[in-house]
Amino acid sequence: MNILVKNAVVLPMTASEASGSYFKGAVGVEGERIAMVSDKEADADAFLAAHEGDCTVIDADGKVAMPGLINTHTHVAMALLRGIADDMPLMEWLEQHIWPVEGRMVYDDIYVGARLGMLEMMLGGTTTMVDMYPYEEAVAEAAESAGIRAVVCPCPMDFRMAHFEEDWRKVRERFSDSRLVTMMMGPHAIYTLSADNLKRSIDLAEELQLGSHVHLAETRVEDSNARAQFGMSPTEYFEKAGLFKRHTLAAHCVVLSDSDIEILSRNGVSVAHNPQSNLKLSSGVAPVQKLLDAGINVAIGTDGASSNNDLDMWEEMRTASLLQKCTTMNPCAVPAYTALQMATVNGAKAIGREGELGMLKPGAMADIILVDIEKPHMYPHTNLVSELVYSANSQDVDTVIINGRITVQGRKCLTMNAAEVCRTAQQHLEALQLK
Repeated sequence: MNILVKNAVVLPMTASEASGSYFKGAVGVEGERIAMVSDKEADADAFLAAHEGDCTVIDADGKVAMPGLINTHTHVAMALLRGIADDMPLMEWLEQHIWPVEGRMVYDDIYVGARLGMLEMMLGGTTTMVDMYPYEEAVAEAAESAGIRAVVCPCPMDFRMAHFEEDWRKVRERFSDSRLVTMMMGPHAIYTLSADNLKRSIDLAEELQLGSHVHLAETRVEDSNARAQFGMSPTEYFEKAGLFKRHTLAAHCVVLSDSDIEILSRNGVSVAHNPQSNLKLSSGVAPVQKLLDAGINVAIGTDGASSNNDLDMWEEMRTASLLQKCTTMNPCAVPAYTALQMATVNGAKAIGREGELGMLKPGAMADIILVDIEKPHMYPHTNLVSELVYSANSQDVDTVIINGRITVQGRKCLTMNAAEVCRTAQQHLEALQLK
């Protein structure tokens, strides 16, 4: 499919800073990739002429064209568990409420929960998600069906290791030719993996030349337990185990010493910051500005909808910026454009797709969203970047293009029946609660 988005305010996210970062112009898509980004009307006319009779034209007057958002840490099938256990500490929440229900979930439950989360994310402008879950074949199948880009991270844990390598290879083989689904290893956390099982995960990632996605330094309890058991921090433990020898994306990173930050920086570890989930579970506030100052690539994630309780990347951007201003007592910490970079450019780098995702430029993948700025809460127009981070919300996303395919238009999902997805999810949750 060829697509011409014209009359848009184009925010390509290719600039290093906010000044001069957007312009009135057009974006042309050929197949799966962006072919043209220009502020010249003549270029838009030439693109349309070159694809006469074979081009979908979208008039984006009053809208911002920008890269799709990249959610670098979630457990999308947990959308099915939204609200079943709130207002409690992380380990109590996991051990007494979440894991028992997850233990009763089967393939169809995970598929249904994943579709619910994907529907929410696409309607909110998320075009790529990094998902960690034990049963990723169902998540990958749901992503293919929904038309969203997904990095699936099958998740080894001590009590789910019996057929781990066999199941992991099965998923990889099934989706090896997918245009939307790619994979990373997903070792869950220091408190759910023995040294032997962590090594199995690291060895398999090395064999298959893949990166890893891990929970790291999420709570003070995790940190204190690691120091008591191993005589070192979780960050030091993972470095010693060899996890960081390959590309690693670490979620949370709330409890970090200066030496931990140096380790992450030295090893090129990317961080997935999950501000709202960390707040809701009272885990704390990650030292994001300190990480950025150390040259660490920091992206944004939502975590799962059962600990957030939504998958809204606009809320996460705003919260990430405001938290750092408050905790550092510096109003200049994590400015608006940096927050946008965390949700786009930095997210692409975190999954090894720098320059290919997270920005609008010729040759990049055609993952584009159109944000309606003709809303009362976006007026008056003074600073577009600030408007997007501090005023916009997921309901402002009008159109979503993923891999050159229009998946949302006029706030309607074209790849899923929203009412059916919601109704089916409700039925599956009620059946789970009766088991």
